[in-house]
Amino acid sequence: MTKCGGCSKHIPRGDVTKCAKCSKCATVYHPYCLKGGDQDARPDTWLCPACAPAPAAAETIPASPLTRAVASSPEVPELVVAEDRLNSTANDTTEEFKVELGLEMRLFRQELTAVRQEIQMFRSEMMEMKNSFTATDQRLNTLDSRVDLLEQRLTEGTGSRLEAVIAELRLELNEKDQELLENDVEVTNLPEENGENPMHLILSVASKLGVNLHESDVVSAERVGARNRWSRAPGDSGEGAGAGAGRPRPLVVRLTRRAVKDELMTAARVRRGATSADLGQSSAPRPIYVNERLTKTNRQLFYQVREAGRRQSWRFLWTKKGRIYARQGQDTPRHWIRTVHDIARVFGVAPTTASNV
Repeated sequence: MTKCGGCSKHIPRGDVTKCAKCSKCATVYHPYCLKGGDQDARPDTWLCPACAPAPAAAETIPASPLTRAVASSPEVPELVVAEDRLNSTANDTTEEFKVELGLEMRLFRQELTAVRQEIQMFRSEMMEMKNSFTATDQRLNTLDSRVDLLEQRLTEGTGSRLEAVIAELRLELNEKDQELLENDVEVTNLPEENGENPMHLILSVASKLGVNLHESDVVSAERVGARNRWSRAPGDSGEGAGAGAGRPRPLVVRLTRRAVKDELMTAARVRRGATSADLGQSSAPRPIYVNERLTKTNRQLFYQVREAGRRQSWRFLWTKKGRIYARQGQDTPRHWIRTVHDIARVFGVAPTTASNV
């Protein structure tokens, strides 16, 4: 900072322009340290008392106190200045600087606090993401372990056991369905004509077999399945039907009691080879068959059993109470056939396909 040449006090930077400056030595003086008046009244080439030339002896210009003091002493004496005025200016500048510095420090602290809060939030979010990644890794590891366990079970045959359980459940459902048909019989190869009465037909068939069947013993009687256009013989009346005619739909009869069904089935076995003659039909006589009504699964299985028995020359193949039995000869044991696997086990041959049965 610049010092005053008169009082040797530091001059604030903002007050330098208000002070007198020597054009030769560039020394700055407070205005109140000189008696020459305001600086604006001095010429641009003003010289301080130390650089100003001494006046001639002949001149009678009264010397100023400052000039006499400079001339009498080699050192410039310290001028008496107004201490209150100097201190007030310096104090004002210092206080202003302190206020500005305090404001800057406060703003800096506020910004630093905000930065700390943002850093804490960032750390918290990073910790949450880390925990989430850790939980995801644990879940993935658990899933990998479960997949490995399932693959191991499949390799060890767990899948085969499940398939066996499913097959057993299907078999039980089929047996339940078969129990619902325990009072049903099925008359096949009976010629089908327009306007026929199924109730009259089953009563006529029972009478031909020697069973005294009444309408009160029959719950229902109807043809089942899609009607084949070749089921009737050529001609409108159906006369002349023979072996070349198409196969008619089966006549399904539901009886009221199991005993009536068993009586009808026994009579059908005794009078095997009965035909549709004397039933009041215009078609040519055909052999008729009375059997137990089977579920679709059992019907297909029975077809496969008959094919396997025919190839292996087994004599006895029959159904009783919805179950399928096979016997090779008169004195051989009978076998209960429940699944296609039993066919291969009993007959020793692969079962045939029965998709159209």
